[in-house]
This record gives sequence, C-alpha cells and structure tokens, in this order.
Amino acid sequence: MTELNSVYLAWQSPENRDWYVVGFLQESEDGYIFNYTNGAKLSEKFIPFSGMEQLDKTYVSDDLFPLFRNRLLSPRRPEYPNFIKWLGLESSSTSPIEVLARSGGLRGTDQLQMFKRVHLKKDNSFEHYFFVHGLSHLSESAIERVSKLEPGDKLYLCLDCQNTYDDSAVLIRAEKPSEIIGYCPRYLAKDINKFLTTDKKNIHIEVEMVSNDAPSNYRLMCKLSGIINKDHGLSPLMSEDEYQLISN
Repeated sequence: MTELNSVYLAWQSPENRDWYVVGFLQESEDGYIFNYTNGAKLSEKFIPFSGMEQLDKTYVSDDLFPLFRNRLLSPRRPEYPNFIKWLGLESSSTSPIEVLARSGGLRGTDQLQMFKRVHLKKDNSFEHYFFVHGLSHLSESAIERVSKLEPGDKLYLCLDCQNTYDDSAVLIRAEKPSEIIGYCPRYLAKDINKFLTTDKKNIHIEVEMVSNDAPSNYRLMCKLSGIINKDHGLSPLMSEDEYQLISN
C-alpha cells in the first residue's frame, strides 16, 4: 500500500453517526487509483459511490475521480491563496491529494471526510498534522486562548471516556492557564487512546500553526508525534482491519 500521495476516505452513517473508513485513494505515475476498504462492509446503510458500485474492484483514472475533484477549491477563486495558507501548504507545489488530506475535503452537503495515512518511519517514529476539531462549540474564553497560542507550544491529550457521542474521544488541553481547546479528529482517537493507556510518554502534541483569520475548522493546526514501542503491545496507527483494501 502506498504510504505517500494517498488519502483515506471516511463516511458517517446517518443512522448512528458513527464513522467508517470506506476507501483509499492513491496517486500513481499514470493518474489515480481508488479502492474500497473493509470499512465499507461494516454498515448496511453504506451505498457505493456513483460510477464505483463494485466494492471489490480497483478503479483507475487518468484524472481525479469526480467524487474527490468536487471537494477541491478552484485556484481561480479569490479566497484560494488564503485557503492554501491556512492549510500550511505552498500553492505552487501542492498536489490535489495534499490539499484533500490537509483540508479533509469537507462539504456541508454530505458526511464524508478525507485524511492522510500516518506514515511510520524506519525507527518506528511518526509525525502527523491535523486541525483541531470542535472549536466552534467552545466558549469565548477558549477561543481567545487559542488565538494566543504560538507555534511550538506544548499541548496535552486527555481521555474523554464519558463522552456520550464517542467513548474514544480525546480532548486537547492548553496549559498556563489550563483550558480545553478542542478535540482530536475521530480517525485518530482510538489509536491515541491506546497510547494514553499503555505508553503515554511516547506520544506528544504541539501547536504547528494558528490562523486567526481562518474559519474555525482551519484555525488551529497541531503536530502529533511519537514512537511505536512494540514491547508495549502497540501496533502501527491505522492498522485495524477497516483500513485494509477489499481488493487485496
């Protein structure tokens, strides 16, 4: 499976609001490749996407599939330079998959989200960038706290096991003064939970970038880093069965 130039696709069930990893998009030398993952078989409510109705088939295209292309902001839009700046990318060298991976490819009309695979280095270490979730639901004091953060500021991960919507939820806390400033994305929550309960010294989070002029979902970017210590029973992030390709 390609580690770089790829993105996972997650779908939220309208019935129980649970998220499932249902697809994997890769960029190849000749174009793009899409496969469904085992997560697409976990909910009876999931309907395959138009033009890609067979779950066990590999789809190949010279151009980016419409499902993904329609989630890219046109470079001709006047807000595009700011959008790329909020993502922490360079407009002159950014690929469509990089934009989808960093932005999530979010649209208000459906329940789909994209994210990059956590790449494990040879020494079993990793770095992963994401935007903090839930800022729009926080108090004014928390939002003010976020606006004063600086790149490199250390943050803290906290289990939110009594969360009625997601018992794997992970809060993010700032220090001095101590204040909750949002949540980790749900696609990372289960893996972070494993770290916090078995090897909490080997996972860290810090501020990567704050964009106070951005919409709330792009305002605070964090860097999650750590190292997989297999002696503690930890497996690589995103290694569960739902991430595996059906066609393999």
